Amino acid sequence: MPDDIRPQNKLFCHLKHIFRKDKEDVRETIEDLIEEAGPEGDEAISEHEQLILNNVLDLKDKKCCFAMVPRADIIAFHKDGTIGDLANLMLSKGHSRIPIYGDSLDDIVGIVHIIDLAKNLLKGNIQTPVKDILCRDVHFISPDIEILDLLKDMQSNKIHMSIVIDEYGGVDGLVTIEDLLEEIVGNIEDEYDYEEKHTIKAQGNGFLADARAELDEVKEITGIDLKSGNDDEDIPVDTLGGYVFQLAQRIPAKNEIITDAHGINFQIIEADPRRIKKIFMIKPTEEKNENSAN
Repeated sequence: MPDDIRPQNKLFCHLKHIFRKDKEDVRETIEDLIEEAGPEGDEAISEHEQLILNNVLDLKDKKCCFAMVPRADIIAFHKDGTIGDLANLMLSKGHSRIPIYGDSLDDIVGIVHIIDLAKNLLKGNIQTPVKDILCRDVHFISPDIEILDLLKDMQSNKIHMSIVIDEYGGVDGLVTIEDLLEEIVGNIEDEYDYEEKHTIKAQGNGFLADARAELDEVKEITGIDLKSGNDDEDIPVDTLGGYVFQLAQRIPAKNEIITDAHGINFQIIEADPRRIKKIFMIKPTEEKNENSAN
C-alpha cells in the first residue's frame, strides 16, 4: 500500500498491536490516546474511534459469559449425521463453523469449518458421517475468563471458536472471536448473516411475541412497561422470556398462563424443557383495572 494512503491516525497504529500487550498496558495506552486527543491534544479522534476506545475501557474485568451465545441458542450437529445434512444446516443458518456433539450437547467432540465440508463435497462424499472428517480440536474455557484475556489467547493461538463450560463440565455456551470483537467495534455483519427478528405482533386482544424480545422492545411496540412498578427496581433480566421465567421460577408448560403484578397474563404458546419460545401477552381490561383499584 502506498505511503500516501496508509492510515496515519495513531489510533490504528496502537490498536494494531494493542492485544499483544498486558491488560494494564492496554488500559494505559488507551487512556493516553484519549488524553492526547483531548481539547489541548495535537490529534483529533472521530466519534466512532472514541466509541471504540471507550468500549475497550468498558471491557475491563468483563467476563466472556456476557459475550457468549447461550446454550439454548447453540446450533450444533450430531457426529453420526452426514456431510450433506451438515452442509444444508450451515447453508440455512449462515454459519461457517458448527460444533459437533456425541451423546449430548455436553459432549462436544469437534468443530467443523465450511472448508472441511467443501473439500469433501467436491469429492462427492455427501453420505460420509461427519465424525470421519473431524480434525479441529475443541477449545474449552471457563465463563469467568475476561474478554480481553480470551481475545488475546484466541488471537495468538489462531482459535476462532471456544466452548464455554460450567464447573460440572456442562456446556454453558460458545463464543467466537467475532463475538469478542463485536464487544469493541459493535455488530459485525456480512452478506451471509441472517437478520434476527424478535417479532411482536398485535393479535386479537393481545400481542404474540418472541420470548427473546427485549423488555425495551416490548415497551416500544405494546406500550407495556414491564420494568415499572416492580418491587425490585433493578430487573435482573432483559428479555420477555426471562421476565416470565422470573415470575414462574421455572419453565412454564405450553398453554400455561402466568400473571404478573400488573395483571398482565402471559400465555405460553411455544416452549421446550430448556426455554420459552413464544408468548401471548394479554393486557388486563380497563374494567378489571378499575375493580382492582377499588
